[in-house]
Formats: sequence, structure tokens, C-alpha cells
Amino acid sequence: MRVLTCLPRLEALGGIELNLVQVMRELAARGHEISVVYEHDGDLGDEFRGFCESVRQTRSTRYSGGFAGLRQVASAAWVGREARPDIVYTNDLNELAWASAVRLLTGARIVCHLHHLTESGRVYMATAGAMASQFVAPSQFLRRTYGQHGLDVGRIEVVPNGVSLGDYPRGSESDRVRCRELFGLPADAFVVVYLGRVIPEKGVDVLVDAWRRLGLSADRARLLVVGTQDDGERYAPGFLEELRAGAPGGCMWFPMRRDVVPAFHAADVLALPSTSESFGRVIVEAMATGIPAVASAVGGVPEILDGEFERMLFPKGDAVALSERLGSLIDWRRSDPGLADRCVDLVSRRYTLDRLVTALETIFTTTLHRRA
Repeated sequence: MRVLTCLPRLEALGGIELNLVQVMRELAARGHEISVVYEHDGDLGDEFRGFCESVRQTRSTRYSGGFAGLRQVASAAWVGREARPDIVYTNDLNELAWASAVRLLTGARIVCHLHHLTESGRVYMATAGAMASQFVAPSQFLRRTYGQHGLDVGRIEVVPNGVSLGDYPRGSESDRVRCRELFGLPADAFVVVYLGRVIPEKGVDVLVDAWRRLGLSADRARLLVVGTQDDGERYAPGFLEELRAGAPGGCMWFPMRRDVVPAFHAADVLALPSTSESFGRVIVEAMATGIPAVASAVGGVPEILDGEFERMLFPKGDAVALSERLGSLIDWRRSDPGLADRCVDLVSRRYTLDRLVTALETIFTTTLHRRA
């Protein structure tokens, strides 16, 4: 099967980009021909070139409106048609115009993976629904939400995100010692890590407030914030700088890194205080390495943290509740040493890359053979 996909930037900006490169790599390992078109190169470029049949640069694949936008999409589609795809796999509704143009040129089927909600009206959703053969969502929450906005839920299949346990190995005691030295952390401190974009919707200000309320001295506890504020008008300017200036002792700030595993191995707990999450992939990444995750009960997050892990949830924006959840886990390695095993077990049963790719492979095959 020949699969064509696209990325605006071949960079590890977040979970969508990492998910795409890992899924495409696994599909290539299973014998499928993968092609990628992109607008800007980046740190994932060499990895894509290592397993793809072709990696071509083009104009933007996202329709920006008007005649100029159509010309841009048509130009990108002409480049994409060289891959002669059977399936065009997109990760954003705004790429559907490009995918439809490729379909006109090649007869390929379109599968659109919905990773976040696009704030658009029902007319837009109806148009998008007419373009794609099949939609995929990582959570029941996102499936329901798109249904409420006018997309036919009967054409949205829920496939949870997954990670390779080889990419996110469980950390040992020696890993913890080594990685704490890497980040300059005390060997015996309680360490909480946040990993992601430092923007208002991720709730990092709530986490800093909760850390202040926890009241632990810097020699006993550290908050490790690994992430960078995005550029762009939609985010509050100076948000990261203001947070750093007002943060209590024990807060440490690092830029986003390609290899996130050392941050997990150095930590005792992951905190995800987002105001919205379609899924919450970083939770799965952290638990695969053997550390529990505390997260706000929004979007698709409760679908991951269910059963015994429901106690790790807190109401969004509630710094007091977050502080309480973190405080309850200060001594978990001694009081509940089996928790690490249960975290890894949850991921291995429900959220592996192999399960994700097998599900997508089945969807691609079914879509390809379904009569148009």
C-alpha cells in the first residue's frame, strides 16, 4: 500500500508530529511505501528520509482561503501526485482541500486523523465530511465533540494513541540517578515534571501555583518544566517570562528537547494541568516509563486515567486540588512500589504503538477497498 502524508514542518513540535513519524516508521517496517510532503524542514527530516520512499518539499498543504489559497493547494497536490498514493493520510481538517486535489489526480482514498477540535461551523464540517472517506479520533470525547459540530460520527472511528515501549523504556534506579545528574537535580528530592508547550491553555500557571501551595523547600522537592512558549499572536506574549519571574523556589526551566525520556526517568510524577486535551499522549509516555501522571479531568484524559488511576485526576484550574494530588504521591516509591508496574501494565495493555498502527492499517485497507 502506498501512503502519502504531509507535515507543515518536519519538527518535533508536539504529540501530533511525534505520533506521525512513529506511525509512518512502523508502517514502512511492515512493508508499506510511505511518502511525505512538507513545507519546512526540521529535526525530523533525517528520520523521515531514513524510511520513506520519498520526502518532497512543496508549498503549504493547508488551505488559507481565496484564489491564492487554491493555487497554493493545487501546486502542493501536483507534487503529492508523484507518490501515486493509494491512501492520503491527513492530520488536520485544513489539509483536506489538498488531499481532495491529490484524490482528483490519483484516485486515492482519504483518511483524516482528528487530533484536536477545529472551531468551524456546520457548513464547514459538512464540506469536510464530503471530502474524506474515513475519519479517526484518539478519544470518545473528540468523536462526540465533532459530532456536536456537525460531522457524521458514524464515519469517525476511535483509535487511542499509542507509544512504543522501546521508545519509552521503564526507568531503573540507575537511570534515575544518571538523569537527575543530567538536569542538576538532588538525588533524593521529590521531582515533578511538566513536559509540553508553556502556554495558557496548558495550565502551567496553575501548576506553579499548586507548587507554591505544596510548600516544599528546594532541597526537598523540584518542579521541572520542560517546554518552550510558541510564537504567534494567539498566545499571551511574555507568558513564560512572567511565570519564571514569579515562580517559587525549586522551579527549574528547560527548553523542549527531542529526547524526552531522561526527563521522565529523572522524575517521580508527571503533571498535566491542561484546560483542554483531546487525548493526552504525554500521560501515556510518562506511564510507559513507570511514573504516575496527575492530570486535569478534561477532554479525553479521563479515558486514560480510569479505574484506580481516576484518583490522579483533578478539576481543571484547581491549584488546591492539584497540590493535594501531588502531595499524596510524594512518597509513593516507598509506600506503593507496585504503582510503577501498574502504570507500565496499563500502557502495554491499551496504548501501544503496535495496537495503534494495526488499527490504522486495517482502516486504510478497508477504506481502500470500499467502493467510492
